[in-house]
Amino acid sequence: MKKMDNELLQKLKDWRRDIAQKESVASFHIFHNITLETIASLKPKTKEELMSIKGIKERKFEKYGANVLALINGNLKSDESNVQNKERKDEKPYTISGYLNFLNTEFRRYGARVQGEVNSLDIRDNYLFLSLKDKDDKSILSCFMWKNNYELCGISLEIGMEIIVDGFPEIYPLTGRFNFRVSTIELVGEGALKKAYDKLRQKLEKEGLFSTERKKPIPEFPQRIGLITSETGAVIHDFLNNLGKHGYHTQFVNSKVEGQAAVHDLLSAINYFDDKNIDVLVIIRGGGSMESLQAFNNEALVRKIARFNTPIICGIGHEKDVPLASLAADLTVSTPTAVTVILNKSWERAFNDIQIFERDIIHKYQKVLADRKYQIEIFSSQLKRKSDFIFKKFESIKGRFGKNLVTLDYVFKNAKKILDHSSALLLNNFKKNLDQLGDYLNTTEKRLSVINPMRQLKLGYSITSIGGKIVKSVKQVKRGEEIDIQIFDGKIQSQVNNIINE
Repeated sequence: MKKMDNELLQKLKDWRRDIAQKESVASFHIFHNITLETIASLKPKTKEELMSIKGIKERKFEKYGANVLALINGNLKSDESNVQNKERKDEKPYTISGYLNFLNTEFRRYGARVQGEVNSLDIRDNYLFLSLKDKDDKSILSCFMWKNNYELCGISLEIGMEIIVDGFPEIYPLTGRFNFRVSTIELVGEGALKKAYDKLRQKLEKEGLFSTERKKPIPEFPQRIGLITSETGAVIHDFLNNLGKHGYHTQFVNSKVEGQAAVHDLLSAINYFDDKNIDVLVIIRGGGSMESLQAFNNEALVRKIARFNTPIICGIGHEKDVPLASLAADLTVSTPTAVTVILNKSWERAFNDIQIFERDIIHKYQKVLADRKYQIEIFSSQLKRKSDFIFKKFESIKGRFGKNLVTLDYVFKNAKKILDHSSALLLNNFKKNLDQLGDYLNTTEKRLSVINPMRQLKLGYSITSIGGKIVKSVKQVKRGEEIDIQIFDGKIQSQVNNIINE
């Protein structure tokens, strides 16, 4: 991007400020800063170059393009904004619909609240036409309103009724008719408002909408709180500052709370909490006249509050009559601060109960400790007496034990002499027996050697056996049988060829 012309940028900003003041709009509605900075850098010379910059469309160019190009070319000073009204024969003309759309877009910026008497009324299926008459000079303002918005206001219009309408002007493209597009209707005067209030209250009371039987109990220890009020003003700050530190989780939805125009906001805010996990919904605003509290006497809002699934607490200040929204709520108090008192009450009571419980526990502990201390002292005294008795007994036993030790020493010494003599005698007898046993074994060995079969085998004798049985007779063998012959240094296997009987 080219280097920015700061002098041109300042001229563009001064020109924008003058236009914004004349049109009573914020400066950024004319052009954003980034758009002016781009213009000051690129310095476009033609319509095409200017419209290539982001933020400049056909409508913007038609309205401000000539002035901007004149400033760039040095043909316009920042205070010469009347250049835009100069006829330009070379500019492309509007289409009818394009111009009407342009006008209607501009008209939306001139929204207003207008007061007058209902001069005519034509209610159709989806919309209605009405005209308002000025009481002073009989001027007439034609108005158009969608029927769903009309029904939301909860007002039955009649000829001659004085009302305030909120809306903006527009031209209906198909007929070129100028209308005031109405969004809300308000009654004028405390008398009319009181009459409508009493009528609606009687109607809803007959339906049982305010009966205590249908009201839902407020949870004893609420934690998840839905909050609906205006984010401006002191009410929300007072509420949050007075809400105790009991672990609350608050979800806040900003809403208008002033006049009939607040109905749509309040309904949308309640709808938002339809599927939210909250314990209680709180709707609050400060005190005000019946006129400023019109939204809270609206039938659609009152019915919405009455059928809401979660308990609702209303803390709406009022001068005389309690708002119908408060009567339909599950619990109503006179001020937003009083709502915090209700929410904090159970928690503070529980906290106080805990403190009392803590005090009682400490008191009982101290009592038990004192009782145990007394018991310990008694036990210590008894233990001391028994210990003294035991030690005395021990000393007595110790004395007797000393005497017994002397006697026992004598017994042990005498027993040792007897044992020494007995062991010597035992050893002599044992040696003598061993010698006798040795002689006997030697004699037995000589006898065994005489009858030892191996000795006979060494002398040339042999032992014949069949199948492990010793052969003692020729009758035990048969010709052809195998026999085993045991001699001194081995065994001979043989076969019987012949048997000779003797």
